[in-house]
Amino acid sequence: MASTRPTSVRGLYTPPAEEWVFLPPSVSPPAHAPATPTHLPTPFTPAADIDDAVETVYGPLQTFATQYFVTALGMPFEVGKTLLQIEYRPRRRFAPDDELVEAEKKEWDAEDDELSNPEEAEAYFTDRLASSTTSFVPPPAPAPDASGYLPDPSPTWLLKDDPDVSRGNGVWGMIRRVRATPSEGLPALWKSQIVSTIHSILSNVVQPQIHSLVLVLYPTRGVPLDFPLTALPHPAVPLALQVGSHLLAHFLLSPLELLRTRMIALPSSHPSTPSSAALFRRTIEDEGGFFGLYFHPNLVIPTVLEHTIRPLLTLSIPLVLERQFGLSPDLAPITYSLADLGLNIAALLVVLPIETVRRRLQVQTRPPAGKRIKSVVRLRDRDYVGVVEAMWRIVTEETAVPRKRQMTEKDEGGLMAGVRQLYRGFGMAVSAHVTVFGLGLVSAGLGGRGLDAGWKEI
Repeated sequence: MASTRPTSVRGLYTPPAEEWVFLPPSVSPPAHAPATPTHLPTPFTPAADIDDAVETVYGPLQTFATQYFVTALGMPFEVGKTLLQIEYRPRRRFAPDDELVEAEKKEWDAEDDELSNPEEAEAYFTDRLASSTTSFVPPPAPAPDASGYLPDPSPTWLLKDDPDVSRGNGVWGMIRRVRATPSEGLPALWKSQIVSTIHSILSNVVQPQIHSLVLVLYPTRGVPLDFPLTALPHPAVPLALQVGSHLLAHFLLSPLELLRTRMIALPSSHPSTPSSAALFRRTIEDEGGFFGLYFHPNLVIPTVLEHTIRPLLTLSIPLVLERQFGLSPDLAPITYSLADLGLNIAALLVVLPIETVRRRLQVQTRPPAGKRIKSVVRLRDRDYVGVVEAMWRIVTEETAVPRKRQMTEKDEGGLMAGVRQLYRGFGMAVSAHVTVFGLGLVSAGLGGRGLDAGWKEI
């Protein structure tokens, strides 16, 4: 039976009886909605605000932790270099006390050898009894130093001065001496690490801010901060501004450098050794306040010299290579890096003597404080007057000849042995530059950005 089907179903559709109609509410909301209770979280807090808060809290902590770790890698070498630079290593004629002790030791050794034979011992005591008796003359009392304090007869905090332990006069030898001394030990190689970390962070923050301020006060025709000096036709003024910003930043942070040097010199396990905060407060109270901390001649002159010459030489090397030697890091990267290595090593010949003298002047106390600080290495009994006098005393009174158990004046070397005392730590600095050059070559071979590839900043 066949059923009939319509040709189209369009005519069969009937709309529903009622449709959905969206009308505005008949009751208007209150003019002032109640505030969300404080104990409940706000559901509309933007995620960006949370990220900013987290960045504000964890950003400085992450920066401090990173800088602390980087400082810890190089702190043993910094401690060894600082102790090496401040140690007083006199010739025999400038060390009468040590010479007297050595002569008495040799005399007692000779008498012990004489008494080892029974016949010679009997003759020795017979001669002693037959000789005329003389009244006992007590030794003279020890003379106080310039500040009125008696010297410690046997300082237990001094580092071991055994040639078999140090095996050299360099930074590695000083590190071995620190490690072999029971009162110091391995942890002493990280003395003043927190102060060094704070100084590094502040120098990285303060110097760009000061440079920006200098550019605002003296505009250089729209030159950005990171614009290379080699791309400028006349780089003299921008170079002077950068050197001035470095000088001003490190001058403001110079008390931290003074504190770091003294914390490294002080014995770590002695009961009288103060903390870094107590030492800083005592220095301000006893040595002329903040004015003396900044503007004493023995502090301000070497600070200005070091932090002017060091950035001037460092920033001028690319200009000399490209404009005087005609070398380009893009066309001849290997030759350019070798020349840069040579000029950086040559710059050490100028910077290291100033750095050595500055650190020796930093460990000297200044009036009205008269008491000398305790140091794990021997310091000069009389204070240096200034930079020139300190250089002259180091050259004429000290020697850089490797130490032996028995040395004569002929073994101490001539004038050049004293000149070498101004360059303590030179070998370690050269090794650091050569290491940076080698790491740059490896980075370039592995597809790095360049021959330095960031290693020079580290």
